[in-house]
This record gives sequence, structure tokens and C-alpha cells, in this order.
Amino acid sequence: MSEYLVIENGILITDSGTLPDGMVVVKEGRIEYAGPRGEAPAGARRIDAGGLYIAPGFIDLHVHGGAGSDFMDATAQDVETVLRYHAAHGTTALCPTTATAPLQEILAALDAFACYRSSGERWGRALGAHIEGPYLAMSKRGCHLPEQVRAPEPGEWRQILERGPVASMTLAPELDGARELIGALRRSGANASAGHSECLYHEIEEAVEWGVNHVTHLYCAMTDAMNNRWRLTPNPRAAGILEAVFLDERLTSEVISDGRHLSREMLLVAFRNKGCEKLALVTDAMRGAGMPEGEYTFGPRHGMRAVVRNGEARVPDGTALASSVYPMSVMVRVFRDLTGCPLWQAVRMASLTPATILGLQDKLGSLARGKLADVILFDEQVEVRRVFVGGRAVV
Repeated sequence: MSEYLVIENGILITDSGTLPDGMVVVKEGRIEYAGPRGEAPAGARRIDAGGLYIAPGFIDLHVHGGAGSDFMDATAQDVETVLRYHAAHGTTALCPTTATAPLQEILAALDAFACYRSSGERWGRALGAHIEGPYLAMSKRGCHLPEQVRAPEPGEWRQILERGPVASMTLAPELDGARELIGALRRSGANASAGHSECLYHEIEEAVEWGVNHVTHLYCAMTDAMNNRWRLTPNPRAAGILEAVFLDERLTSEVISDGRHLSREMLLVAFRNKGCEKLALVTDAMRGAGMPEGEYTFGPRHGMRAVVRNGEARVPDGTALASSVYPMSVMVRVFRDLTGCPLWQAVRMASLTPATILGLQDKLGSLARGKLADVILFDEQVEVRRVFVGGRAVV
């Protein structure tokens, strides 16, 4: 078999635009060339893209499950099931995301991630874990188990960081003990992400000084000027995380762009404030993604119940959404269609931007010489046709 793989005759998506009649040359799992179509190396294995888009694989910072499995099920088989489902829709790397649960269940999930990584990562790259909770504000817990919401305890979170690897942790910075945890996260190289929080503007700005650098699912489960714990008492500081994201250039964030969580106007405001360089697309998908309508649990199998119906996952009384049921290909298409942004920018928000947030921009996220050859082919509706991880065909 030739050491070269050539993907040609497609529209190349770069981190700054598109290139018609593009070509990607892969050697030993890395990109050797990406640019205008030229002469292929002698004896190369060639794939005709047939006019499809040639793009970097998607990277999901925040995803819980899919195809009936959740990362909190904590088995190598369930981890593989989730990775396989999302790979079919273009996600070639992701941060397996936990849910609020007892410590031993979180550690078991980390062990399952390690087992998948050591087995060769057949269905895509499992990057460092995203630990969502249990250090959340009770009033903003969403569909996380209320009996497991708690303040940070060093004896607990140190075990999580030691077991790792942890890429990021979502926590409420206003909780007692949060400052020490934020410092530990940053020293370990992980992102400290504010989320599921009642933080007011001055509190989140203080937390940024401690090391908070990202905000989880913008607009969801957080305070803003019209909805915070001081809203009944006039106060000149009565603003929240939302305003901090828009005003503080040090903060990156993410949106669930399934067309269910956020309106067109909300997505546009976020996009115009942060741009495609500092706003990532995430799925926040739960185990009901890719499954028939019915009842599922969020997080562990003993987690909060959610009903999937009409393309949404909601808590049983229907009052709130419980994560999403869509893959990244849908997030990219819906964001493009609702905001009117160029396709390459929506793709960047699902590839290079999350890679940069994770500090992996030198290895992943774009079709550039020397980077890992995670490549996908899709059509105008972002229906994924081919997936390659390290130059190896996956789907």
C-alpha cells in the first residue's frame, strides 16, 4: 500500500475561506499538503471527492452521549458507541463529558476513557475529559442530579485531576472553595470554565483573574442583567456571566446551535461579539441523540429522566430542555443557516476554534501541513460522506 493518500477534486475549507478544486495529501497520518489541486505523488492512493467539501474533522468540547449510550455508563463499549455515532457525523475528536454524580462514578468514567484511548481510538480521538459538575449552583443545575450538586472539596477534586487527563471542568465560581480549584485546574493545563452558575459580573471578572478562561454553553444555566439573584434589588452591578463574555476578550465560549436551545437573534449577538475565533459550536448531546423518541436518562443510568420528542430532549414536565439530540454536522448547518455566516466560519467554530481553546491548534483543527490528518467530506447540507482519522478511513 502506498504511503501517500490523496483526496482531490473537492472544495477545500481552510481557516480563512474556501478553495475550489482543492487537494489534500496525507503521509503517515499527517497532512503533507493542502491547497490547489496539483500533481499527486507517484503511486498514491487517490480518492475523488466528487465536488464535496474537504474539511477538517469536527472537534466537540462538550458531549455526553449518543446512540443510547452515555460516557457516564463507564464502559469501554459505551465509550466506543458514543464515539462511533459522532464519527459518522464528522466528529473526529471530542472531550468526553461527565455529569454530576458520586465521585466513584466520575472516576469510573475516566477509567473507561483511558481504556478506549489505549485500545487504539478506532472511532476518533478521545481528548481530555470535560468534567461538568458536580460543583454547580443548585438553582442553575439544569438536568444534573440535585442530590449530587455540591461545593468543591479538595480531597475529591484532587482525585479527579490525578486520574485525568482533564481538559476542562465546568464549575460555578461563586461557590466556597472554587478559587483553589480554579488555580489547580490552570496549573494542570486544564480550562476552568464558568457554567451552571449564579455569578454576577463583578464575580466572574474576579474569577477570570483566578484563572477562569471559558464559559460553558452560553445563555444556558447562567445569569444575565435581567435574570440574576439580585434582580429584585436595584444594584449597579446587577449583570452576569453573559455580559462578561461579551465584554471580556479573555473569555472564550460555546453555543448549542441546534435551533432549539437558542434563537437566531441570540446566536447572532454571540457571533458578532465573539467572532468565529472565540466562539465554538458544541453539541451537548445526550444518549437520546440518534435514537427513537422515548424516555432516556441524562448522565448515568440512574440520572434525571428526559423525554425525547419532536427533536428535543426535555425534562418530564416539559419546562426545560435536557441537553441536545443532534450531532455536530447539524450544529454547523443550523448555525450557518440561521446566522447567514459563510460555511467556512461555521466549520472553523467546530474545528480550529475548539482546538485552540484546548491548546491543540498545532496538532488539530485545520488542514495545514504537519497537522494530524483528520479529514471529512460533506455536501452542501453538511451531510457527512467520508471520515478519516489520521488518514485512516473511519466512516
